[in-house]
Amino acid sequence: MKNYFEANKYSLNIAVDHLKKGNLIIHSTDTIPGLAADATNNSALKKLINLKGRPGPYSIIIQSVDSISKYAILEKGTLRKIKNLLPGPFTILLKNNNRNNLSNLTLGGSELVGFRVPNHKFTNQLVTKFKSPIITTSLNLTGEESIINLEKVSEHFKELVIFDDKKRNPSKGSTILDFSSDNIKLIRKGDGDYAL
Repeated sequence: MKNYFEANKYSLNIAVDHLKKGNLIIHSTDTIPGLAADATNNSALKKLINLKGRPGPYSIIIQSVDSISKYAILEKGTLRKIKNLLPGPFTILLKNNNRNNLSNLTLGGSELVGFRVPNHKFTNQLVTKFKSPIITTSLNLTGEESIINLEKVSEHFKELVIFDDKKRNPSKGSTILDFSSDNIKLIRKGDGDYAL
């Protein structure tokens, strides 16, 4: 079976089919390539956790900033600030509204949900066509360097299906910002610039 595809409109249905079957995939994003799974599917998430070597929490990729309210408590002023950052290289943390279908394995016991809306055509088309949030976490084992070049995926990930846009931009990952209180906190400095 072929397991390496260019990330484009022609391979999109293949990626969606794999996610619907509870499989993991690897795909390019606007930061570093990611290991992806259905954020609502416990079986898929167990595979991801076993492969990564750590439990959640994991951030989710959603269709648009306007979808955040399905999963988190969101004030209008906060939404305006987030719309200035997303789509882009940011992960935004907000309090879970506890009225969603996210797996407990995605949340990992956290009261916060991390949100990504990448500035990346294939990823956005993928989550829109899949019609459900996905986890896309860095492509590495916990504690190891992230894999950037998908043509040279390590032995550990060789059986997964890969969707590659062939861009090899250096990346520190997304900048993580905690918007769950009035005082916005920088959790991790990544590719996105944000002045507190």
